[in-house]
Amino acid sequence: MLRSFFKNQLLDYVPNHKNKTSIACLVFSLLFIISIGGCGYSSKSLLRSNVRSIYIPIFDNDTFYRGFEFDLTEAIRDQILLRTRLDIVDKDEADSVLFGKISAVNENMLIGDTRDNIVESRITISAEVRWIDKRTGRTIIERKNIKMPAEFIVRRNETLSSSSKTAFVKLAQRIVDVMEEEW
Repeated sequence: MLRSFFKNQLLDYVPNHKNKTSIACLVFSLLFIISIGGCGYSSKSLLRSNVRSIYIPIFDNDTFYRGFEFDLTEAIRDQILLRTRLDIVDKDEADSVLFGKISAVNENMLIGDTRDNIVESRITISAEVRWIDKRTGRTIIERKNIKMPAEFIVRRNETLSSSSKTAFVKLAQRIVDVMEEEW
């Protein structure tokens, strides 16, 4: 109905042309393409354009789960390489530095059997990040309490270790999202 309305309106403005219908369809198509093109999508990076490189030291770990800081740092590096245009470089060559800390690791039993054995459990990893522009000393981002859970089912031979790796990847993705959001 809307298409026929526009078609009739456009035909009134096209003087004595043999193929008024094709012109009306062409104009309607152009209007549609223009309206879709203005929806705010961009292929540009969502990160600051003046920051081209980043140094990521090993995250601190305030929990008793040793080794998690290495796994999270590696997951963040992988996500930055995968999803951004930033180069990961040495400390002396970097425009910016991403500091971080694992602030909490919580494991909760979701489902237990009649003998109090864990059937399904959840690990939640919390982190803090601070992204600094090394050239100016200004903080680009400072965010606390970024959490990411991951569940595991013991009967499927899933473990705390396997679910923590999933949580690290999800947390790393969330941290990169935060780096883009703030800008």
